[in-house]
This record gives sequence, structure tokens and C-alpha cells, in this order.
Amino acid sequence: MLVLLFVAVAYAVLIALHAWTIRHHRLEGAYEPRAARWLAARFGPLPPPRPAGTVLARREAKAFDRLLIGDLDPAEYRALMALLAAQDAVERPLRVPR
Repeated sequence: MLVLLFVAVAYAVLIALHAWTIRHHRLEGAYEPRAARWLAARFGPLPPPRPAGTVLARREAKAFDRLLIGDLDPAEYRALMALLAAQDAVERPLRVPR
């Protein structure tokens, strides 16, 4: 019973976090669970989604600038680029025709 309660609470927290993201950082093409979209819409009209490419490009440019001025070492830069690539793959998956 305790495990079931823990799973239910964890699910509710994840849906609430998704709803917060939809309300504040909505990106075009990002996965939006139906329950989170419903919850986000309860607090007013949903904002229009922003193109994901501009946000990711800005983060990549900031990381490159930090690399050039010495705030990031090359290993940290590569790790950050891997995170950005993973986020890009989730937000804008590559669709290949069959």
C-alpha cells in the first residue's frame, strides 16, 4: 500500500512539473502529457509554443562563449553539448520516411 501511495505521489509531482513547464517554457514539438496540458489550462490560456531551435541555439552559443573565455573546460563543454543534443532529440525527434 505504501508503494502504491509513493507511485501515485510521484506521478502527481511529475504531472505538476510538466504543467509548470507548459505554462512557463512551452516549446514547439515538445511532448506534453494530456493530464499536464489539462492542468496547465486550468490556470488560464496556454501560451503559444516557442520554436525549440532558438532556445537550444542560444544555450549552445552561451556555452561556446563560456568555453572561449575559460569558464568551461573542454570536458565540461562536451558534456553540456551532449545534454543539449539529448534535449534536442527529445524535443524534435528525427522522423525518417519509411
